[in-house]
Amino acid sequence: MAAKPIRLWLGTAVAIAFTLFVIVFGRATPREYPKRIPVRFWHRWQGDWEKQVKKIVDMYNRSQDRFEVVPVSLPGEGSDAKFILGVTGGDPPDLMSMGSGSVPNLAANGFLSDLGAMMTPPEKDQFFNHSYPAIRDIGMFRGKVYGMTIGADMMALYVNAQQLRDAGYDPDHFPKTLEEVEEMGMKLNQRDSKGNLTRLGFLLSDIGFVSHLFGGGFYVNEDGSLKLNTPENVRALESIVDYRKRIGLDNVIRFQAGLNDIEGAASWAFMHGDLSITYDGQWRVEELRKFKPDLDYRVYPVPPPKDGGVPLGGLVGGNYMVVPISARHKEGAWEFLKFWSGLDNPDRAATCYNVGGWLPYSPSVANSATFQRWLKNDKQFGAFLEILASPNCKAPPPIANLAFLNDLIAQAEDEAEQGSKSPKQALKELEQKFVKERDKRRALGYDE
Repeated sequence: MAAKPIRLWLGTAVAIAFTLFVIVFGRATPREYPKRIPVRFWHRWQGDWEKQVKKIVDMYNRSQDRFEVVPVSLPGEGSDAKFILGVTGGDPPDLMSMGSGSVPNLAANGFLSDLGAMMTPPEKDQFFNHSYPAIRDIGMFRGKVYGMTIGADMMALYVNAQQLRDAGYDPDHFPKTLEEVEEMGMKLNQRDSKGNLTRLGFLLSDIGFVSHLFGGGFYVNEDGSLKLNTPENVRALESIVDYRKRIGLDNVIRFQAGLNDIEGAASWAFMHGDLSITYDGQWRVEELRKFKPDLDYRVYPVPPPKDGGVPLGGLVGGNYMVVPISARHKEGAWEFLKFWSGLDNPDRAATCYNVGGWLPYSPSVANSATFQRWLKNDKQFGAFLEILASPNCKAPPPIANLAFLNDLIAQAEDEAEQGSKSPKQALKELEQKFVKERDKRRALGYDE
């Protein structure tokens, strides 16, 4: 009989401790509408990005008079753990923005609300039948919707137009194959008298992304079959390793170590001419507009390899909204989520996406008058929409241990690049390790 009071006491203690943590380490916006129903919104954005989020929150709060969304900015490190602690301790937010890779695991462990249950029939039709498929699929687990994007991310090639001209290339007539881009990159490399790189023309990297250009990708299918150690993935990893060898592995490591390349800041190496061609996320378009408006650059989809590749291959990730299973004000959370995502008003929501240079969840937002007007000033953003509409643009597999799989992928790439294992051996061992972990999880009763 004593166990229940002890559990209640522990839950209360955890909730109090977590609330104090948020007060000390998070930044909550003071209430502006104290008579309204408060909707607590946790997010991970800091600095200038936090200001952009505040603009969107203010837009919503001015648009109606029932709810007040109160944003709380948490340090990004360990944000998933803070979310879990808040849910289990009885003091959750009403909704939170987090990385898309966290959604399957949190859904599998019962922490998230099924957003589909909150949708009206017209909203379900809009979401399931008119979203970009890859963006829709990321937030789903076992056939239910647990996350919706308020800003998807993907990569394309950023090209320094003047550096290409100086090397004798026309930046408005870009190569159609990956091999041609590699050759262009070799000619754009610059070195000092000792042979050290001072400018990197191009670097092939990130097997999780590059594999899609080769018609591959790392997948765990619903029937349990695996697409991990495949010929397409092996070929992609071999290409990454071979190209690094041509440049010089030590040269690349030294060059990268000397870069002050901070995501989300004005120190991005491409802004300052240290990288001639590089792939990066669509948010960089907005950063370049703000911090380097005079830079002459182009953005193109990464072209496929000439034999067996697929055009407009891509991998989607990004910022996804989730509603905790124990949220107090789910209705308010859902109303704000619809406002930002554009499920109920695509043209109005276009302003939200434009604020941060984010990719929308559906063509209805992308084709809206407001979004199209914004595109006229940020034309380079169009390359990302082209990839997003492609059937070769994919979502990661919706599995609970996605983080473990991603760690294995990164480890395999690192081992192959350093030469400790061949690409074939690295991917063979990746699949073996994943199967071993999957079997262990199954024996313990966990989802994959």
